[in-house]
Amino acid sequence: MSTNTKRLLLIIGIAAAFCLVAVGVAVGGLSLLGNRLKNNFVTDPAKAQQMAHAFISYELPAGYKEQMGMDFLIYKMILISPPESSSQPMIFLAQFQSQGMSPEQMTQQMQQSIDQQSGSSGLKLKLVETRKVTINGNQTSLSVSEGSDASGTLIRQWVTAFPGKSGLILIMIQGSVSEWDDTVLNSFLASITS
Repeated sequence: MSTNTKRLLLIIGIAAAFCLVAVGVAVGGLSLLGNRLKNNFVTDPAKAQQMAHAFISYELPAGYKEQMGMDFLIYKMILISPPESSSQPMIFLAQFQSQGMSPEQMTQQMQQSIDQQSGSSGLKLKLVETRKVTINGNQTSLSVSEGSDASGTLIRQWVTAFPGKSGLILIMIQGSVSEWDDTVLNSFLASITS
């Protein structure tokens, strides 16, 4: 299994764990989530792009495209990445009905979910920095974590959240340190509007 495939499965696992809790609380039943997931999971890049641009606008880095999307009852998730053979960072976008949470609380909750899920997959990340960034005219916190995966590859991860037009938007970017380009990824964040 390729490194990108493992990272993709980890991201989906983290997102699923995080979202199962959120939907379980909001909806009160997980069977509804299962039916919704089956009907609203798309792997067609054009449909994933359309799903993403329904809640956020952005300019993709060169070579990136929307790979898949998931539309649940109270949130949407999009996975953006370069071709499968690349070890460049993957971008995960999610839009949530805020349920009274601030962007900082959402970032913290996502970071906790990541920490819980990543240990079981061999990915060991540690928070190394929190910095202020401006996205869509809003100043918010960006958590920077670093560590290694099961094969010893050095990994970096950014997690942030900000208010969008119809809820909180969460962004997680994760990839190999050797392929990381702050300039490209900061340009992506700067291009975001809702």
